[in-house]
Amino acid sequence: MTPVRIVRYVALRRRQRRRARERTGTRQALRVVGILLFAVLLVITGVVVSGVSAAAGAYAYFTRDLPEPEQIEAAEENFETTKIYDRTGQTLLYEVIDPRAGDRTWVTLTQIPEDFICATVAIEDRTFWENPGINPRGIARAFWADIRGQQIQGGSSITQQLIKNIVIEPERRYVSPEGPKWKDYERKITEVLLAYRISQKYGKEQILEWYLNTNFYGNLAYGIEAAARVYFGKSVSDLTLAESATLAAIPQFPAMNPFDNPEKARERQHLVLDAMVRQGCITPEEAVAAKYEPWHLATFTERFDILAPHFSIYVRKQLEDMFGPEIVYRGGLRVYTTLDLDLQEQARCVARAHVRRLSGEEEAAVIQEAIENGCSAAQFLPPLRSYDVGRDRHVTNSAVVVMRPATGEILGMVGSLDYWDTSIDGHYNVAVDGLRQPGSSFKPFTYVTLLSQGYNAAHMFLDVRTAFQQPTGTPYVPENYDREYHGPQRLRLALARSYNIPAVAALQLAGVDNVIRTAHRMGINTLNRGLDYYGLSLTLGGGEVRLLDMVYAFSVFANGGKMYGAPVPEDQRRTGFRELNPVAILRVEDRDGNVLYEYDRPESRDILSPQLAYLMNSILSDRRSRWAAFGHPNPLELSDDRPAAAKTGTTDDFRDAWTIGYTPQLAAGVWVGNSDNSEMKYVSGVKGAAPIWHAVMEYALQGEQIVPFARPDGLIERRVCAVSGLLPTEHCPTVNELFIPGTEPTEHCHIHQVFRVNRETGRLCTVYTPPELCEERVYEVYPPEAADWLASLPEDKRPATPPIEYDTIYGPSRSDADVAIISPAPYSYIRGTVPITGNAKGGDFNFYRVVFGEGLNPTEWIQIGPDHGNQVDHGLLEFWDVSGLDGLYSLRVSVVDHS
Repeated sequence: MTPVRIVRYVALRRRQRRRARERTGTRQALRVVGILLFAVLLVITGVVVSGVSAAAGAYAYFTRDLPEPEQIEAAEENFETTKIYDRTGQTLLYEVIDPRAGDRTWVTLTQIPEDFICATVAIEDRTFWENPGINPRGIARAFWADIRGQQIQGGSSITQQLIKNIVIEPERRYVSPEGPKWKDYERKITEVLLAYRISQKYGKEQILEWYLNTNFYGNLAYGIEAAARVYFGKSVSDLTLAESATLAAIPQFPAMNPFDNPEKARERQHLVLDAMVRQGCITPEEAVAAKYEPWHLATFTERFDILAPHFSIYVRKQLEDMFGPEIVYRGGLRVYTTLDLDLQEQARCVARAHVRRLSGEEEAAVIQEAIENGCSAAQFLPPLRSYDVGRDRHVTNSAVVVMRPATGEILGMVGSLDYWDTSIDGHYNVAVDGLRQPGSSFKPFTYVTLLSQGYNAAHMFLDVRTAFQQPTGTPYVPENYDREYHGPQRLRLALARSYNIPAVAALQLAGVDNVIRTAHRMGINTLNRGLDYYGLSLTLGGGEVRLLDMVYAFSVFANGGKMYGAPVPEDQRRTGFRELNPVAILRVEDRDGNVLYEYDRPESRDILSPQLAYLMNSILSDRRSRWAAFGHPNPLELSDDRPAAAKTGTTDDFRDAWTIGYTPQLAAGVWVGNSDNSEMKYVSGVKGAAPIWHAVMEYALQGEQIVPFARPDGLIERRVCAVSGLLPTEHCPTVNELFIPGTEPTEHCHIHQVFRVNRETGRLCTVYTPPELCEERVYEVYPPEAADWLASLPEDKRPATPPIEYDTIYGPSRSDADVAIISPAPYSYIRGTVPITGNAKGGDFNFYRVVFGEGLNPTEWIQIGPDHGNQVDHGLLEFWDVSGLDGLYSLRVSVVDHS
């Protein structure tokens, strides 16, 4: 914008303001006085006072701090930096330096593009050029919202924001939630009165110039010139319309900037452009063109020294949410965090060492170099399998989170392998901001939901090829990681071995919506696209989660069903989601040592029953159940038989590898992958993430007491069939299993069944088989859907299945035999009441009886009628009512003699 255009623009605004003042001066004055009297009387004095003197006295009290123009510019140099320390308070992690102390350049209003001026006014204070320094309507709306307990939005004018940022002391900008409410009102009233007075004393151009040079634009950018250079690498005078609208949108929501949240920043830019159209600054066509103009962002660089950068910046952002950026950058806060710096550095270096091994570097040299450079945790890295040594698996990045479950404190946070490495987008905090698919590490949420519905850890799933029906009508046919099927698997085994097909069956039983609700309550803050969005693949990682959330959620298991942490801020709470957050800040003090915030006692919430949590701990820490899939030893096992629960995860095409695990004292999660979402080469969770998890846990737990997971009351132990999970028969192999009372099995095993077989022919015995040739054999009988799995097994590993052919069946009995059934004939179809004819006679005859049984070789016989004492020769033996019977039945007549 040229100087001539800005002069015309300013002159136009002056004429508009002069006319507006002539029309509405009296009305505005009355409005301001009314607001002031109302606020002062109700909030400060609490009594009814009338008269101009009361208003004048209150006005003088609140405007006693009004600065001269030079003081506002001088205020830029009067600040104290905030210092962020580790948990000991001895090591400075990060000194939050206000960049205005160095590279900020003050610019005059004539150097700022007209587009940017209009954009700022349109989105922040559209009545700026006409209002008396305050927006009465906005103040009234905010005051009414506050009375109703709602979030206050949009009540402050540009002039008020200037007063708040520059004039009000940092100590008065923050009011503790436990402090008196009137203190907060006093600050608000001071802002209003000072804004009104400064508008009377100084011109709008001067106020706007001060505001644009002192405003915070995120990423350490104070002032529009600094913001233009930080985000676009150019001077403010060179900004395009699209860039101006982008930057103007940032001050209201500094986190929604092109670096940290480009999607939201673009949405905000569109809002600004639409507001500019309504203000008449630009045409709709210009707005549309600007919306489609691509950004050309400057290279992101941090301008400070920092330890644990991802964690430190995470803390800084939390401080900005708590106190506002102005206090953080200029208020001289002393912040004591939860970070264990030694553990943090060990987690970072051991992750780097392992990724180097997976990149094909010589294993022994990498470990030795790491140890010599102080990375003691590297000695705990399990050796690579022989087929992985020296092979580049295309792995470049990793993230790690370590947490204390019993307090929710974050002990370590590695957001990337190298914050400064632009080739891996190192500044991006994968642990906090990365939305990645968790693979099988999500399965515990499915199984704990199913267990909560009354199923038990012995419930049998069939791990066979299965086509699951979906609402879309398209069948879903999942495969296991090893591309094999494993037959019957009790729930304990299916989860411990991470088989996919049982997990999908479990999700179908539990319900996708119920599983998502469980995950939300346990700490997962994503999966919020609506319950209808997610399908059966959810249990295999078909939804995006954050590493920090996963570790926090698994901590609920470690805590026996409880969640510990700090309350979620009221304006961030969502129905059905977690009510607590993990903790990064232990204490905040102001420059004088006054405590502004302290996390001295964690709050807790009951999420799962202790019995349910213990069942999950028992399964996820069951070493022997895991061996069939993970081998022994494996990276999920800790030394000295320390109980440790863990779950791995691998996504399709090997884009993400996960391990989340815990002991009662410590929880840790590891992600391995590539920032550009490219595929790794056959890197699974157990290969990519588990070795890092193992090394971090071993290092952190050195010298710590071995603590088992505490078993609560209210669990019972029963022996069940090792295959079916049901009550065992005498033919079942058995195992012990834990149950919540009321969920234990009540049916006996139907897998292991006894059959009578002719030992010579190998066929099923019939009534015609000589009894001395029949013997009982135990076979495993599976549902029809297991047939393909059985057929695919090698013969030496295939369970013995019963024969399907029956022994030789002879024709009708000889009519001249002493004991014979002549009618009905074998395999004849009968119904109603059937006469049974034949012979029942003999030299020493006593009586005869007729019986029937189901099948060709009945195990149970039922007598038809009474015993008969008369002999029969080619006559009627009995009448048989077959009503209600269906199937194949055998008939037998027996003669009993006197001997």
